[in-house]
Amino acid sequence: FDGLTGFSRVAVAVSGGSDSMALLRLATDWKNKPFGPTLVVALTVDHGLRTESAAEAAQVKQWCAELGVDHFTLQWAGEKPATGIQAKARNARYDAMCQWCRQNNVAVLMTAHTADDQAETVLMRQQRTSTDRSLAAIWPENEWLGVKLFRPLLNERRQALRDYLNGLGQTWLEDPSNSNDAFERVRIRNGMDADKVEGLHALAGEAQERVRAADLEVKYWLQHNLNIDAYAVLRFPRETFHK
Repeated sequence: FDGLTGFSRVAVAVSGGSDSMALLRLATDWKNKPFGPTLVVALTVDHGLRTESAAEAAQVKQWCAELGVDHFTLQWAGEKPATGIQAKARNARYDAMCQWCRQNNVAVLMTAHTADDQAETVLMRQQRTSTDRSLAAIWPENEWLGVKLFRPLLNERRQALRDYLNGLGQTWLEDPSNSNDAFERVRIRNGMDADKVEGLHALAGEAQERVRAADLEVKYWLQHNLNIDAYAVLRFPRETFHK
């Protein structure tokens, strides 16, 4: 949590799965340490896609109560799409949680993406593109609706987090969609050699470094070549641009 020094109010996205429960337990411990946040809240989004989802959210709420963590269940309202359900559910989930954070003066939302998630994402994107910006995959930090997204477990393996939970005697929920091979990510996960996770994770890190370098180069060029006059007309030297 070193990247969150100075943030006093943070939210944790908790589905009840092993990854998010591990993050919740770690964040709860962090809150009780010097320089930890004064407030940690848990947010669960009930997508309303399965009949069990309400009971699962209630179970997460109970676990949070046992840990002394305030918990809020958010709903994905409206008609659900017939195609691309996982991607659209993801966007709806981030929208709901970040809107809640904005309304409640919480500047940071933590999510429990792991090294396994990173490797799966890289493998999925390799099937479509080879650009650095795409292969950078999941960033350790970015923003959504002005809220800082922070992923402190991005270098951790999923099994290590489950071992941690088992050591605490903490159970978790299993989402049946994670075994449904109708979804691309599940097919990728089931077909991926576990030994490749480290290499794919490293590939994402290397791509992120190249993206950062390219962005800095563009920023430098703009600072030294772009001029804006009093009428908001932008000018830059043509010969430098063509280089």
